[in-house]
Amino acid sequence: MPYRPAHGPGEQGRLPLLVLCDGDMWFDRLGLQDTLDALIADGLLPPLAVLAPDAVGTATRRLELGGRESYVSFLADEVVPWASARWPLTARADRTVVAGQGLGGMTALYAGLTRPERFGGIVAQSPSLWWRPGLEPGAVAPDAIGTPWLATLAAGLRDGLPAGRGPVRGAAVRFDVGLHEGAMAEHAEALQAVLRARGHRVTLNLHNGGHDYACWRGFLADALVELMGSSLDVDAAESQGGTGAAHRSAGRPSGLPAGPATR
Repeated sequence: MPYRPAHGPGEQGRLPLLVLCDGDMWFDRLGLQDTLDALIADGLLPPLAVLAPDAVGTATRRLELGGRESYVSFLADEVVPWASARWPLTARADRTVVAGQGLGGMTALYAGLTRPERFGGIVAQSPSLWWRPGLEPGAVAPDAIGTPWLATLAAGLRDGLPAGRGPVRGAAVRFDVGLHEGAMAEHAEALQAVLRARGHRVTLNLHNGGHDYACWRGFLADALVELMGSSLDVDAAESQGGTGAAHRSAGRPSGLPAGPATR
């Protein structure tokens, strides 16, 4: 189904927003801009803005990503306002998606669950649900058993949402998890049950794959169409064929270029 724009008060002309972890991988090496432009041209996605901070390196990535309040605050309170002051970005959570893979998937989940007034859509691909506070940077425990720390956190949030955030609807959550990723499928199913019980709308895609971009690349496109395309609230009186290009800002952060989504 072609994308149909959803406009709330003051939203006319404002771009839906994707916040994507590991921007240097997605844009420098995998050419995600070409995929986004094709989906827009086919009418499956609206023209959108992409904020994709670079991971910088393995050590920095391990220090920043995961369920870390400091990094989520950086995204929600610094990067998004910085970009919104420069370009016409949506202010609506239900038109904003945060996405990531591995530790980035954990970041996306933590961001959506603790800042629902900013991030209404979550794409968590092979999320590192073994992560918990107190782990040494670089520690990996992919086969840890028991209830994931994030499930315990989510269960303790008032009405599924953090106290003091006001009346915010539950998030739309999309998991992509490979069956060859150890205990990850079990962890995702446990978290899915908690999130659904707390009022979030959850899709779990279990696939015959592993922990790699060969799986994530195609499923990311599917997830974005699911969350940012026709599944959003729509205005049936309007339709749009998807002309225009995706735009990306990356780095720490740098500028948003005019034209297709390149650095």
